[in-house]
Amino acid sequence: MTTDNLNAPWSLHFDRDGTEHIAVIVDANGEDLATSRPFWLPEGHDPVPPTLAGMQVMAAAPVLLSACRMVIDCWNSSDLAGVVRACREAVKLAEPSPSK
Repeated sequence: MTTDNLNAPWSLHFDRDGTEHIAVIVDANGEDLATSRPFWLPEGHDPVPPTLAGMQVMAAAPVLLSACRMVIDCWNSSDLAGVVRACREAVKLAEPSPSK
C-alpha cells in the first residue's frame, strides 16, 4: 500500500466552539483532514483529555509511519542509530501532551 498521497506533514490546530476547543488535523496543503468533538484544553497539571491525546497520535501518523519504514529498510544495516533517533522524535510527536 502506498501512502504518497498523505500530503504530509500533518499539523494540529485548535479552534474554539464557545467555551470548548475543537482540534483540527490539517495536511501540508492546508486541507482539513479530521475534526474532533469539543473538549477542554488542560490547564496546569490537568490530565490530557482522551480526545486531545487521540488527535495528537493521529496528527503524528505520517511521521510514525516514516519511522517504521526506516526500521524496516535499515534492519539489516549497521546504522540503526539514525533510525532510533527518528523513532524517538516520532514518539515525542505522538505522546499526549497538554502543551501541543
